[in-house]
Amino acid sequence: MPEEEKKKEIEIPLVEGFRIDAKRLKEPAEIIKKLSSLSYLEIVESKNVVVVINVERRDIEKKPHLFSITYLAPDYIEFVYSYLPTTSPKLRRLEVIRFFINLLSLLEEVYFIKHTQLYQIIDSFIAKLTEYTSSKYDELFSRYDAVKEENERIKRAISELKDANEKFRKAIIEKEEKINQLLLRIKELEVYSDEILMMKIQDWLIEHGYEINISDFCKVNKVPPERVEQVLNKMVKEGYLTMR
Repeated sequence: MPEEEKKKEIEIPLVEGFRIDAKRLKEPAEIIKKLSSLSYLEIVESKNVVVVINVERRDIEKKPHLFSITYLAPDYIEFVYSYLPTTSPKLRRLEVIRFFINLLSLLEEVYFIKHTQLYQIIDSFIAKLTEYTSSKYDELFSRYDAVKEENERIKRAISELKDANEKFRKAIIEKEEKINQLLLRIKELEVYSDEILMMKIQDWLIEHGYEINISDFCKVNKVPPERVEQVLNKMVKEGYLTMR
């Protein structure tokens, strides 16, 4: 695949995040040990900050595509995550906040967290999800029912079109067979038997002073020259004609 086309297929993720105040109670080494059981996480220490990386998906160039990064600093916890522009950011926020809360549950003994800020963040995320639940049930069901009915109508139309297409195909085959039969019949009618052709040659000779121009005769009677020559030879052999 050309490099330019490959780049076009790579969807560039967007990044969001938040920070809460928190007091670290233990050393980075103990935090790393605490989280080491989660083998899918990549955990590193950088300048007294424990960095927890969760790569959920990579692009075709093997670069992190969907991911979250948690920075566990001495006096705060920062959380950064990516989402794709073609997916729902609200649904992505719901996914990552769930991961973040589960991660914090493992850090209860090593961090003192101001839960007020955490609750505010969760409340903000939930508020952004209200459009999914604000519609009344009957309104949502009406939309669903309308879409379902339209889908069934399209299925029926496709089925009817398939049946009509099959009937049309069979009709074409039958027509082609009839045409071929007619063409064969016409061809048979155009080919004279030896006896009929001999009579036509005799009539021609009488009308043309007992001379025959094979080319002219063939044009008038639509017979190939080879066929006329064959019958002429037969007439000579059987004594109907004599050569001058």
